[in-house]
Amino acid sequence: MRYFITIMIVLFITGGITAALLMTKTKTEKRTPAIKARSVRVITAELSNVVLKINSQGTVKAKQAISLIPQVSGEIIYVSDRFTAGGKFKKGEVILKLDPRDYKFEIITSQALVNEAVQNLTREKEESSLAKQEWDSLGEGKASALTLRLPQLEAAQARLDSANANLNKAKLRLERSIIKAPFAGIISQKNVDFGQYINSGTRVATYHSTDVLEIRLPLSSRDLKKFDLKALRSGSSDIDVTFSSAEGSQSMTWNAKIIRTEGLIDPASRILYVVSEIKGSELKSVKSQEHINIGQFVSAVVEGKHLDQKFKLPREALRQNNIILIVDKDNKIRTKRVQVLESRRDYIIVGEGLKEGDIICLSQIGVGSDGLLVKPERVKSKYAHSGTSSVKEAAHE
Repeated sequence: MRYFITIMIVLFITGGITAALLMTKTKTEKRTPAIKARSVRVITAELSNVVLKINSQGTVKAKQAISLIPQVSGEIIYVSDRFTAGGKFKKGEVILKLDPRDYKFEIITSQALVNEAVQNLTREKEESSLAKQEWDSLGEGKASALTLRLPQLEAAQARLDSANANLNKAKLRLERSIIKAPFAGIISQKNVDFGQYINSGTRVATYHSTDVLEIRLPLSSRDLKKFDLKALRSGSSDIDVTFSSAEGSQSMTWNAKIIRTEGLIDPASRILYVVSEIKGSELKSVKSQEHINIGQFVSAVVEGKHLDQKFKLPREALRQNNIILIVDKDNKIRTKRVQVLESRRDYIIVGEGLKEGDIICLSQIGVGSDGLLVKPERVKSKYAHSGTSSVKEAAHE
């Protein structure tokens, strides 16, 4: 009997423990885990007016590059100290002088011929006047031109005109024996030196202008979609361009204008060249006042089309395949494909696919995030209400 009671007690305790375990398991299985929202940085999409930008590059060249060629012959008797590669001259400064003695002698000879022609003309005028007086006293009817010595008078006048022309030519040759800078520029190559005899037509140096420089900038077919070619051709508005160049740790920028296109699109590369002109104060960099140099390679940011009511967003808002993540009213992530008009290092410009007031997620979220519950944390976008940014600002973005 005692043995039977012991067995019943053991079975009762075992059954109680089993039941308790089953009840605990059921309660555990019914408990639903809480979903924790992920914190993300967000901004509000705002419409603004924007200016598209185009990146290009080119090499600085002189607007004028000529060969200095004398129009007279002679021995070089003077050479400027700056007549060497890299020497700079202002307009009108003397570069070379040729021996002027031959041309001075020509002037003396020509002047003597002029004086002689003047005397001949004076004599012919007097003789013509006497002939007219004699005819008026003795003749009848109208006197002929030969009687009045008019042909001789005209010949004397022609000889004087010819003598004056020869005198002016001699003076011009003397003037041309001094070779001056035709415009502000720099010598890139010299071919003669002091004491050398040169003929007219000899190339004495290669000379480049420094007061006006040009830079050719290639634009691809993709760039031309953003470039306001119509405004440039019509001249209705100026098109800004900012050039930059880095030398060591120093970066320099120059502001200029696009003045024309070269008119033809290359059929092989589909590239159109536009030309920028730099002159005056534009030749010096904005901050350091460094002069831009001929032959210098520069990067360029060209002003493109002006667009109204577009979205300018931080670059980090854009995902692969032109996807942007939106936070809906339930604080869940939704994906939207947008039209990207321009993508730069720091920002993008969106045309279609967004609405003003959309909440844009900036935080990095993994693949398959559509429907993910998030906790938005608003941050301020530097592009909010930025309006139309200039090409000069874009050069630093």
